[in-house]
Amino acid sequence: MIRESESRRAETPHGRAAVLRLASWFEQADTATAHRLYTAAFALYPARHLGGSTEDAVAAAASWWDTPAADTSTARPGGHGSLAAVEDHSAQQARLRDTAEAAAHWRRSAAEEVRSLLAAPTPRTGRLAMAEAALGVLMELLTRALGSGDATAGPVSAGDLELDIRLHVRHDPGAVLVIGEDGGDLTLNGLRLRATSYAQVDLDRSETEDRDGAEETEDRDGSEDRDDRDGAEETDTETDGTPDTTAPQA
Repeated sequence: MIRESESRRAETPHGRAAVLRLASWFEQADTATAHRLYTAAFALYPARHLGGSTEDAVAAAASWWDTPAADTSTARPGGHGSLAAVEDHSAQQARLRDTAEAAAHWRRSAAEEVRSLLAAPTPRTGRLAMAEAALGVLMELLTRALGSGDATAGPVSAGDLELDIRLHVRHDPGAVLVIGEDGGDLTLNGLRLRATSYAQVDLDRSETEDRDGAEETEDRDGSEDRDDRDGAEETDTETDGTPDTTAPQA
């Protein structure tokens, strides 16, 4: 057993000094001591799955480049007990596979619902009814789209290749979209949404502009109709409130 004096242990050498001291121990040690020193210093024990020995003794300081290769053979374990049988996990694997397939099926169905509801750009003001699973897919894509860039600077999008869906998000300061599901309502302000296939990266700009123009025309026509009705009601009110000064005929 290799022992170190109390004075040397008190010095607690580190770095280069420790390496030089270890090298000096190797230089002064015989073969058996060198093996024990090597094991204690580097915690590298001999391989237990290999056996065999060499006929010629090799010095501990000999280089691996100059020494002949050692003849090794596979060592057999000392015990002769039987090995435990491999456990059968086929039932567990089947359950996990069924669970994964069911989850993938519901996600595909939810993505189809999102594509159907958002096949056209959402109106400036509107309300959509959506299942909880579909809302989950929508929120996942919306979060990724808004995280990919600044929607106020330009349209952004995010897609899922496995579900074959891409969500396009465009900023519109006056847009208000309410999405309702069993757990409550989700209100999106200042965003216009549209869902397409995954491969469709860019939307047709003319289609979006035509829809926006049609909505503005409808809003303007509706405002004019309301103004006309308000004007007609005011005229009727003034007419009803004016006294009849027509003289009766003889």
